Amino acid sequence: MSDPSPEAKRKERLARAKSRNVASLQERRQAAKLDVVPQALVPASWQRKSGRAGNLVESFYHAFHGVAIGLRDQRNLRIHFCLCVAVTIAGVAWKIDMMSWLALIIVMSLVIACEFINTSLEHLVDISTNNQYHYAARCAKDTAAAAVLSVSFAAAIVGMLVFGPKVLALFS
Repeated sequence: MSDPSPEAKRKERLARAKSRNVASLQERRQAAKLDVVPQALVPASWQRKSGRAGNLVESFYHAFHGVAIGLRDQRNLRIHFCLCVAVTIAGVAWKIDMMSWLALIIVMSLVIACEFINTSLEHLVDISTNNQYHYAARCAKDTAAAAVLSVSFAAAIVGMLVFGPKVLALFS
């Protein structure tokens, strides 16, 4: 017997989500999405785990799986990743110095890391509140988003300090 098609798998996941009385439409949609990595390629012991990773390869798998989930589900993270690529291209094109590279790499890393932390906190809050509204949950999510915003402002200032003179030189 052949494996079911991706569409059949998606419908099956959606039916299971509905049968569990999943609270929100967003969760049902999430359950319907195809997995980031085909499950046939991942050892069964890694798929549903709550303890420590057994080895270094498994640790890297979970980390890269987190990156893939973030990029798939978080629009702002995709925007930040695209901006990092654009900044890197601009830095190479304008041949910026080593200290400028260091500053850019630090702020780009901080923005991406804060975005991942914000995403994980949002997931934890959603789990703990069963997707029900709580003022404290809203405050937790909003302050985590504010952390990303403040680091993004700092990154923008560093970008202006590094690229501002180069852009101004184009117009003079």
